[in-house]
Amino acid sequence: MAINLPSLVSQLITPDLIERAAAIIGIDPALAGKLVGAAIPSVLGAFASEASSPDGAKGISDLISSQDPGLFDTLSAGVTSGDANALASGGNVLTSLLGAEGVNQLANVLGQATGAPPQAAASVLGLVGPAVVGALGNQSPENWADGNAVATLFAGEKQAITAALPASLAAGLADSGFLQGLDTAVSGAFRTTPPQSTLGSAAPGPQAGTSTLGSGETAAPASRSTLDTKPSPSPQVQHQAAPPPPPQSSGSMTWLYLIIAILVVGALAWYFLYKRPQASAPATTGQIEMPAASPPLA
Repeated sequence: MAINLPSLVSQLITPDLIERAAAIIGIDPALAGKLVGAAIPSVLGAFASEASSPDGAKGISDLISSQDPGLFDTLSAGVTSGDANALASGGNVLTSLLGAEGVNQLANVLGQATGAPPQAAASVLGLVGPAVVGALGNQSPENWADGNAVATLFAGEKQAITAALPASLAAGLADSGFLQGLDTAVSGAFRTTPPQSTLGSAAPGPQAGTSTLGSGETAAPASRSTLDTKPSPSPQVQHQAAPPPPPQSSGSMTWLYLIIAILVVGALAWYFLYKRPQASAPATTGQIEMPAASPPLA
């Protein structure tokens, strides 16, 4: 049965607590409220991703079991009194589960989505992380006593966590691997970068028993498909590959030769019948020839 964890965690972090935390961090209370609203489903999404593996689910169970039931009450009292170390100590809760690199990556995603400095986002995680653990610890132990119970709990919270995620934040979380524990269709809808191609040599995944988010290998850059990156041929290659002009039809050449032969024969006939006789006729001088005189009689 779903218990709507995002709502339970939001009830723990009151507006007054957000304002006191903003004063410690040194940011505007409105920005602090925006960060808290984004951090709650983000942390729950990271927990759901951990709960999707047996080792990660057991890690969550061990974390809840090892924490003081009054952890969040102690943290709230420190923040209310203006203790700057309260948020720093609260950040260790998430670090023990996600690793320092995973927490830093999550803070960067929150900072980009809200426009807040990453350090401010990391400080807010020091408030939200213990609130999530406190909300889980307030549930019946049958919901978190072992890895199977934790996996079942978060399997029923997928829709509630997804509904609490702003679209602009969910895209960055999906690309960084923080939503891999949610349904594939849900996390795929938020993804902005195509998954890494499996055609090439894939990098080995995290070893069993380690955090799937703290390793920093879940946010591997997507590789472009080689079908779209084939270089276009150079002009020289295109020139060499151009097909030769189609040969002329043999029938057309036959007609051309026949016409040329007729023209040559006609020209020769005209020359011999008309031009040559005129050329062989004696030239006319315009003088009258007199007959030769006969010899005188003896």
